[in-house]
Amino acid sequence: MRYIQKGKTPESLIQYAKNKNAYFDGYPDKDDVREQLLKDQGYLCGYCMRRLNSATEVKIEHILPQSKLKDDPRKALDYKIMLGVCYGNERKNSEGKKRHLQELTCDAHRKDEDLKVADPYNKTCIEKIRYEADGRITSDDPELKEDLEDTLNLNYNGESAFLMENRKEVLAACKDKMRRMKERGQWTKTFLRKILKEYEEPDELGYLKPYSGIAIWYLKKRLGE
Repeated sequence: MRYIQKGKTPESLIQYAKNKNAYFDGYPDKDDVREQLLKDQGYLCGYCMRRLNSATEVKIEHILPQSKLKDDPRKALDYKIMLGVCYGNERKNSEGKKRHLQELTCDAHRKDEDLKVADPYNKTCIEKIRYEADGRITSDDPELKEDLEDTLNLNYNGESAFLMENRKEVLAACKDKMRRMKERGQWTKTFLRKILKEYEEPDELGYLKPYSGIAIWYLKKRLGE
């Protein structure tokens, strides 16, 4: 998980929400939202940071579960609480069987459970996340740790979702690249910030690097930030 800066609400959603009887399931142009979420998030899942290539791969997640918005169903039309996420292994496995709960990640694993504090739109929350050498995402904040590890199951390592292994490989690739560029003793703050920028900012097509949160955390740690 990494910090996401929210973009503009799609115009079709703005216009639909003006309808007195508007509700989320009745909104016909959800692909407009999916496309905007992809752009906002650099084509990454808002939770696990795997690559999302197109709107067909995006689920519209609500930070506040829709089931908890029954008293105010129009709240589900608020773009500020929408997040683009992957299907979290929800689709059937290679044998055509439904996956067990422990194999699911992200929204698919969370279901209608509340997130205590995890929020990719909150910088303070993201700053409390840390990683371990094996690629594990966690936090010293017990509520955030529970959200990441239990509710969202972001340390699952299995078919189609080797999350810890993928993060571990991203960190190793980051370190290898830095070693090829400079000897470790020459990793100045200017050099570290240059590498950090490559992971924090999208490329010319608007794509962020998958699983880049671990590299950002590592580089900021070395910078003392």
